[in-house]
Amino acid sequence: MIYGRFCFYQFFLFSILFVININFDKYISKPFTRVDLIAICISVPVLIILFIVVSKLYSRFEVISLRNKIFISIPIFIISTLFIGFLEQLYF
Repeated sequence: MIYGRFCFYQFFLFSILFVININFDKYISKPFTRVDLIAICISVPVLIILFIVVSKLYSRFEVISLRNKIFISIPIFIISTLFIGFLEQLYF
């Protein structure tokens, strides 16, 4: 059961990171302008809050060894990438 919950949390985390990256990637470009600064100022607090929440959620997964976490996270990362790519084709 703990492995299933870990997989769900990983999938949710990777999906949120991809969505944040897709949304803010449009605004942050090479010649930095005021719009880029505003996008960075919005995205950094969102990422900080996300990492604080994730660190509190992942404290219960200390019983899973690091090797198992890595082996679980690799396929979940690929599945999350495919899922967000599929959703991007449908809605964006």
